[in-house]
Amino acid sequence: MRRRILGQHFLIDQNVLEKMVDYAELSRSDVVLEVGAGNGVLTRKLAERAGKVIAVEIDERFAEDLKAISEAYPNVEVLFGDILRLRPSGFNKVVSNPPYSISSKLIEWLIEQLPELMILMLQREFASKLMAYPGSPKYVYTSLISSIYYEARILEIVPRSLFSPPPKVDSAMVLMRRRDAIPRLGSSCKLLWKKLFTRRRQVLRRVLADLSRDGLLPASLVKELPEALTSKRVFQLSPSELLDLSRLLGLSGQA
Repeated sequence: MRRRILGQHFLIDQNVLEKMVDYAELSRSDVVLEVGAGNGVLTRKLAERAGKVIAVEIDERFAEDLKAISEAYPNVEVLFGDILRLRPSGFNKVVSNPPYSISSKLIEWLIEQLPELMILMLQREFASKLMAYPGSPKYVYTSLISSIYYEARILEIVPRSLFSPPPKVDSAMVLMRRRDAIPRLGSSCKLLWKKLFTRRRQVLRRVLADLSRDGLLPASLVKELPEALTSKRVFQLSPSELLDLSRLLGLSGQA
C-alpha cells in the first residue's frame, strides 16, 4: 500500500527498459541520475553502459536489492531519501521512471540542473503539458521553462499494463534534449513567471497591476509596457514574449 502512496509504479517490461537506455545514448563518460530506482532493474542496465549511475530511492524496503547492485557494479552510487531534499549533483544525463506524484517539482528542479539529455517515463497527461504550446489549455509554467531550455518530444506511449502496480493512466516516454543556446534567467524572473501562471487565464495587464499594487513590481515600469503585450492572457504569451516582459521590467539575468 505504501508504494502507491509514494506514487511509485515500477516499469517491468524489459523491452521498454532497454529502449529507455538506448535513447539515452550512454557512454562511459556519462554520469546518469535515476530517480525512483526501486529494485534496480533499470539501474543494472544503466550501470552496464554509463560511467557512473546515481540511483535515488525513497523506499528503504529496496535497500538490499540496491546494495547488491552497488556491490556488483562499483559505478553505482545509491542514495536513499527524497530527491527534492537530497538534490545530488554532478550528473549530465537523467534516465528515470520517477514517482508520478513529484513530476512537476522534479521537472522544475531537473531543468535548473541543465543535464544535456533526459529520458523520463511520465504520466501521459503530464507529458502532454511539457509539449504544450502558448494558447493551449495545457500550457502551464512547466511547459514554458521546458520549451526555453529543452527540445522535448514524446517517444512512445506506454500502456499501464507494463507497470507494477498498474497506474490508473497510461504513460509516455519523453526525451528532453538541452538546447544549444539558452538564456540566463535569475530567480526574480522565474518567480514572476510562477506568479503569472497561478493566474494563467487572466489578462496580463490585470495581473501585473495587482502585483505592482502589492509592491512586487515597480508601477512606473508596468504602466510603460506595450498594449500588444499586456492585452494578452497569461497562457497566450510565448516564451519570447515572457522574456521580453522580464527584460522590460528589469528582471532578466538577475540571480
